[in-house]
Amino acid sequence: MVILEDCDAYLEDINELDDDEQQQQNSNNNCVYNVDESLTLSNFYVKGFKDITSKVENLFSLGLELTMDNDPDAQYRFTVASNNLLLEIDSQVFNLYNLIRDKYCKKFPELESVIQEPIEYAQVVKKIGNEIDITVIDGLNLAPAILMVVSITASTTSGKPLSEQDLADTIHACDYVLALDSSKKRVLDLLEARMRYIAPNLSAIVGVTVAAKLIVAVGGLSSLAFTPSCNVKLVGAVKKANIGFSNVKTCLLGYLEETEIYRSLRPSLKRCIGGILPNKAVLAARMDLTKGDPTGKWGRDTLDTIRETIEKLQEPPPAARLAKPLPVPVLDYSSKKKKRGGQRQRNSKKRYGITETRKLANRVQFGVPEESYLGAGYGKGYGILGQVGLKVQRKLPARNWVC
Repeated sequence: MVILEDCDAYLEDINELDDDEQQQQNSNNNCVYNVDESLTLSNFYVKGFKDITSKVENLFSLGLELTMDNDPDAQYRFTVASNNLLLEIDSQVFNLYNLIRDKYCKKFPELESVIQEPIEYAQVVKKIGNEIDITVIDGLNLAPAILMVVSITASTTSGKPLSEQDLADTIHACDYVLALDSSKKRVLDLLEARMRYIAPNLSAIVGVTVAAKLIVAVGGLSSLAFTPSCNVKLVGAVKKANIGFSNVKTCLLGYLEETEIYRSLRPSLKRCIGGILPNKAVLAARMDLTKGDPTGKWGRDTLDTIRETIEKLQEPPPAARLAKPLPVPVLDYSSKKKKRGGQRQRNSKKRYGITETRKLANRVQFGVPEESYLGAGYGKGYGILGQVGLKVQRKLPARNWVC
C-alpha cells in the first residue's frame, strides 16, 4: 500500500513538471513570435535598409574621387567596397523576398511558383494586394502568357485576403525591395563608370560585375594578371555534389559562368568557350595593369573575336563531297597523240625501248621449228634467235681487225 501511494505521488509530480514545461514552452513560443513580429519591419529590416543607403552614399563619395591617376590601393578599396555592397544588397533583398512570400502565401500561394524573380514578385504583389480579379489591375509588366496564368490561378486560388496589418507590412517590404533594387542599379552604374579607370579591357570582355568579383577574389588587378588562366577559371567555383547515381561531369567555372556570353550558349559549346574566356581575361588584366590600352578597344575587339569563334562553332558541318564519275573517253584511232620530240624523248625511247634480242625472240620462221629452254617445243621458245643461215638486217658497229 505504501508502494502504491509513492507511485501515485511520483506520477503527480511528473504531471506537474510536464504542465510547468508546457507553460514555459508556450511562453517562450509567444516571446519568440512577438520578437519576430517586432523585428519584422520595424527594427531589423528598416535598420538594414538605412545602413545600405548610407553605404551607397559613402561609396558615391569615394567613387567620385577616383581617377586614373589614383594608386592601385585606392582602386582596389573602391572595388572591394562596391562588391561587398552589392552582396549585402542581394542578401537584404533575398531576406525581404522570403518575408513577402511567407506573408503573401496566405492570399496567393500559387504566385511563387509562377514568378520566381524577387524584384518581379515584389512588383506584382504590390500591384495586386488583396484584389481577386487581376483583369481590373493595370500596370502589370508581365508577359502575356505569364499574365494569363496569374489571372487564372488568382481566380481559382484557395487563399484568403490578408488583414490590414499584414497587407501594410507586405506593401512596405515591397517598397524596400524596389528601393534596394534602384540602389543596386545606382551602384552598378557607378562601378561601370569607374571600371574604365581600373580595368577597361577586362570589363569589356567579362562585364563590370564579374570583373569586380574576380579582382576582389584574387586580391587585386596585379594578382589577377599574374594568376594562371587554369586557376582563374576556378575562382568562385562551387563543386556540385552528384545526387543519387548521377555521374554527370560538368565543366566547372566560377564567376565566369555569370558572363552574358557564357549564359547565352548551349551546353555543348560551353566547354569550348570555358577554355577561351579565362585566357582572354588574364590577357586583358595584363593589358590593364600595364595601361596598354586605356580606351578598352582591345577588349572590345577580343570580345568580337570570341563571338566570331562561337558563330563558327555553330555553323553546320560541310556537306560530303560526291564522287564524280570519270568522263567517257573519246576513242579516235584516226588521229595519233602528238608526242614531244627531242633529245630527252630519244634518250627515253632508247632506255625503255625493245632490244634487238627481244625482237629476234618474238619472231618465228615459217617451216622451221623454234628452240625452247625445255626442249621438244616445251617452255618458252627462242624464236629465230640463234638459228644458223638466217639473214637479219641490222646495223652492226664497224670493227678494226688486226692480223
